[in-house]
Amino acid sequence: MRSLRWRLFLLVAAATVLVWSLAAGWTVLSARADVERVLDRRLQEAAVMVASLGFADRPTEAVLADPSPLPIPTYERQLSCQVWSLSGRLLGLSESAPAQALSSGKPGFSEPVIDGTAWRVYTYVDPESGVRVMVGDTQVMRRRLIANLLKGLIIPAMAGLAALAALLWIGLGSGLAPVRRIAFAIAAREPDDQRPLDVDDVPQELLPLTQEIDELFARIARLREGEKRFLASAAHEMQTPLAGLRMHADLALRAPDEETRQRALERIRQSVDRTARLVRQLLDLSRQESGRAPQPANSLLGPAVDIVSEELAHLLERRGITLDLSEEARELAVPIDQEALILALRNLIENAALHGPENSRVAIGRDGGGFFVADEGSGIAPEDVEAMLEPFARGNDTGLPGSGLGLAIAASALAPEMELEFDRTDDGFRVRARTVMPAD
Repeated sequence: MRSLRWRLFLLVAAATVLVWSLAAGWTVLSARADVERVLDRRLQEAAVMVASLGFADRPTEAVLADPSPLPIPTYERQLSCQVWSLSGRLLGLSESAPAQALSSGKPGFSEPVIDGTAWRVYTYVDPESGVRVMVGDTQVMRRRLIANLLKGLIIPAMAGLAALAALLWIGLGSGLAPVRRIAFAIAAREPDDQRPLDVDDVPQELLPLTQEIDELFARIARLREGEKRFLASAAHEMQTPLAGLRMHADLALRAPDEETRQRALERIRQSVDRTARLVRQLLDLSRQESGRAPQPANSLLGPAVDIVSEELAHLLERRGITLDLSEEARELAVPIDQEALILALRNLIENAALHGPENSRVAIGRDGGGFFVADEGSGIAPEDVEAMLEPFARGNDTGLPGSGLGLAIAASALAPEMELEFDRTDDGFRVRARTVMPAD
């Protein structure tokens, strides 16, 4: 059901018809019972009235010769009446009454079938003379009367339902007008317009919707701004190694001796390594910021460190870095999946190897429910700590190698289960990956 208006209309209409049907059923049953009581009461009143006409004083010979019609109201020939003496002689009858007795003569109501026709008969016995007055009407007549009554009730009810449905449809259209205004306001926007919605007279029930849409626009604006900054920074960062490649290639081509050529080639190799690392980090950061939902998992630190040490073996060997993982940390289970843990460790260890002194030690140990990566370098200045978690941030010391992506990638890979903290030690600098405790 794509139309909200139709959905609401059918739900409300179904509930209305259900309630109306129950009420109509109760009305039909109640009306039928009331009509039956009225008709029975009419039979009783007619029988008593006929008994008061004095048939007990009429001579028997006259009755035997010719039972005369009764001078009683006919109610449009809906009622039939018979008067019988105590001895079983017919004293009189109405024009519509059959010649056969309407009942067995017992006082009260009965429902005999005479010549295939069902009757409802009331028999009244005069207590003084013993005269029996039988007044009845056919069941067909009763059913017709009840049907006509119910028809008079149902037809206006159906007309009322139709009118209610029309009013309901119009009312739903009017009630959903704010939703259409919101839709029109969004449809009329340009792709680059992330301003808050400006819709007048928004009902209270739609305020959460408009607030969430405004928040979505704000997030999109922040994302687009971040993308622009990211692309500008990436383009700027790529220029440096590419320019170095071109310059050292020219030097190698024009080198007057082998020693100069080898130095130029070594610089080319370093620029290639730097470019490759920058491209890899850009791809890693793009994957982390793609919005992939985190999967709940626990990963062992030891196997992840082994994988990273193999990947970075060339860098560690070239700079003479010894990687030291404590046994306590090897068995540590961290609350993120292995792919994210490897990505975070690769960037933390690579940063430590590049920023720390050559022929030094990088230690990985356990820190409560998390872990730390410590090097023997000078680390990050306290005033630059917060900025270093942003992409392409390298602090005030612009002489540091790298593109400023490592810590941002590591923080993104560990979030939201873990967060990074920085502190200096007597031996150098330490990055701690601390487990974030869930809020109560």
